[in-house]
Amino acid sequence: MYNIALIAGGDSGEYEVSLRTGDNIFQMMDKSLFNPYLIHFKGSEWTWKDSVGAIHPIDKNDFSLMVDGEKITFDAAFIAIHGTPGENGKLQSYFEMLGIPYTGCGSFSSALTFNKYYCNLAVSALGVPISPSLHFYKSDVIDYPMIEKVCGYPCFVKSCNSGSSVGVTKVHSAEELEKAFVEAFKYDNQLMVEKFVRGRELTCGVTAVYGKVQTLAITEVVASNEFYDYDAKYTAVGHKLLTPAVITPELETVLKDYCERIFHNLDCKGVVRIDFIHSQEDGIPYFLEINTIPGQTALSIIPEQVRHNGLDLVDFYTRLIMEAFK
Repeated sequence: MYNIALIAGGDSGEYEVSLRTGDNIFQMMDKSLFNPYLIHFKGSEWTWKDSVGAIHPIDKNDFSLMVDGEKITFDAAFIAIHGTPGENGKLQSYFEMLGIPYTGCGSFSSALTFNKYYCNLAVSALGVPISPSLHFYKSDVIDYPMIEKVCGYPCFVKSCNSGSSVGVTKVHSAEELEKAFVEAFKYDNQLMVEKFVRGRELTCGVTAVYGKVQTLAITEVVASNEFYDYDAKYTAVGHKLLTPAVITPELETVLKDYCERIFHNLDCKGVVRIDFIHSQEDGIPYFLEINTIPGQTALSIIPEQVRHNGLDLVDFYTRLIMEAFK
């Protein structure tokens, strides 16, 4: 039996979603192979609650637990934290220093893909289309004429280092920009302004199964809100997921090629979800972002894509953990 630290919570606006992801994965883990401990992170408080409700702190020196006088160490960590510190490379660096295997992307890949603007630059260098955008730090003087020239209206203002559409605003005019900037800077000291592309939102899970890159199904996200925002993602009435998406074989081939190219060249591991917008104007699928620890609640996309691909979720999570040992 392997002791597995299943880590959820974190310090971002996705805290509650991470808890639900952790609970869902815990239910799906093969208890005949793994002895999972659902570890809760909140700031500097890293704890595990036992079956009678007693709270046990994690010793951060070696990531261990003391339970009834016995020291418990972990064979691997399953990271289920969306946002900081689980998706931006911080937690990955910690485990790398301790020599503890963990699921998902490495520290550099996590940090790069978490920043929307710099990830865009890397993806564009791979020949994958991206929408025009501008980057600003909190200390910068905002060039409003340049925003209108490059991005136009409507456009999106996004915190660079956040997920689940936290800190994202769709802006329809110059008058709305300042409020959107204030909202984005609540979550990060840098933001990206991105040209709006009208079209269908398509997303594809990608995983490495025993070292072989494999795309999952492609899902179309139809949001009832103006865009696929936080509420749409995590309420049952906020969106409709169409898996598989009704698209041409040609578009499916292009999207899956882009996904495999991104996954391989950005050194992704575990399972990630890559989002695109298929423009209704020029027919080009534009890259939106990579989710290196995608939501895996009962309402999330990845479990639905896994099931569509004929994979058992219990076996899928077993594979992710065994891949981490490699």
